[in-house]
Amino acid sequence: MKKYLNNFRRNIYINKNLFVFLLVIVIIGLLSGAIFSMIIDTTDKKIVFDYLNDFFNNARDGKLYFDNSLFNSLIFTLLFVVIIWFLGVSVIGFFIILFLLFLKAFVLGFSLGSIILNFKIKGILLSFLYVFPHQVVNVLIYMLVSAYALIISFKVIRCFTTKKTLDFKGIMNRYTIVLLISIFVLVISSVYEIYLLPHLFTLVFTFFK
Repeated sequence: MKKYLNNFRRNIYINKNLFVFLLVIVIIGLLSGAIFSMIIDTTDKKIVFDYLNDFFNNARDGKLYFDNSLFNSLIFTLLFVVIIWFLGVSVIGFFIILFLLFLKAFVLGFSLGSIILNFKIKGILLSFLYVFPHQVVNVLIYMLVSAYALIISFKVIRCFTTKKTLDFKGIMNRYTIVLLISIFVLVISSVYEIYLLPHLFTLVFTFFK
């Protein structure tokens, strides 16, 4: 385990420019999503408001279907990292990975912008609870998997263009460990989001009642 942790730290240090680049992609996605939530037309804003209002009312009244919500959360989060993981071993995965990471950040930015726009001061606290800690953890995991996927995708492309051999087995072993750790963390994050977060939302609505 210590060997893998040392390799992990070394890879982050060596590829720190890549992580900075991915962070920029995430920030651009967040800002784009937040801006988009403000410029959509009135009809769409009302649809978003009705959806958010129903969600928070159901959370406050304990009417959420937790098991179904957990299943859906796991499907979306785990499927995302698995898709990124598979794209890493493909030649065409490089740009798709970047787009998917941007799209994930865009959706998060849109959600945060919509919450703040519709619930004002209360929305700031709601959005803070929505982001910390589980969404921050999720984004970091997405960035981690994306970084590894991009590195491997680049190595695969370089092997095709230079006709060099690649220690595919060794790379896939390390790559699989990254995926398994990511899945474990995302499962914990989803459990927090579904079973604990609604109660925190309820406290906010009780406080602002």
